Amino acid sequence: MDRPDPRPVWICVWGGSCEVAQAIWKVRTTRSPAELERFLGKLRLYLIAKQDATTDWLLESFPNLFIIVSEKNYMGMFWVSSGADKNVADLAWVNAHVREGHGPLGAAYPQSGWDPSVPGVWEGDSPSFLYLVSAAHGLNDPEKPDQPSWGGKFVRKDPSKNHWFDDPACGKTVSQWRVAVQADFARRADWMLP
Repeated sequence: MDRPDPRPVWICVWGGSCEVAQAIWKVRTTRSPAELERFLGKLRLYLIAKQDATTDWLLESFPNLFIIVSEKNYMGMFWVSSGADKNVADLAWVNAHVREGHGPLGAAYPQSGWDPSVPGVWEGDSPSFLYLVSAAHGLNDPEKPDQPSWGGKFVRKDPSKNHWFDDPACGKTVSQWRVAVQADFARRADWMLP
């Protein structure tokens, strides 16, 4: 964060944001207001849900901090989500493209998410990373969350704040990309081929 590099630093938060909030709190208490603003100006947060109270603290305390909060969009990564092509993320697909014949790492990939009775891809936290992957493929500009991306599409409810929230289409803004996302996943899984 302190290097003389103009590029933003993206932090994909897949659990509670307490560690990020702690770091920002420390910068706020140990540096000048100008240094804090410079620090916050480089930071980009993509949060999957509000998993602890620090998300609200970040939103309330830092109106200029770039924050994307995905409270429902991420659910578009669940293979059973509405509108998703289930044929590219069910257990048969996972077995053929990831688990079987892809070495020990592929074999370790789970058959299901948190509910073993519903096997298939449940990558609910992945949209925070996929938001940046789709940008690397030229689909979106990560500085513009209102553009469609593999990590969803977002709206800025209050133009005076740099905070972005789920587009009204919610999970469909993620599930619509399922075929492209899974093709990319399969290509990356092939890197594990023995």
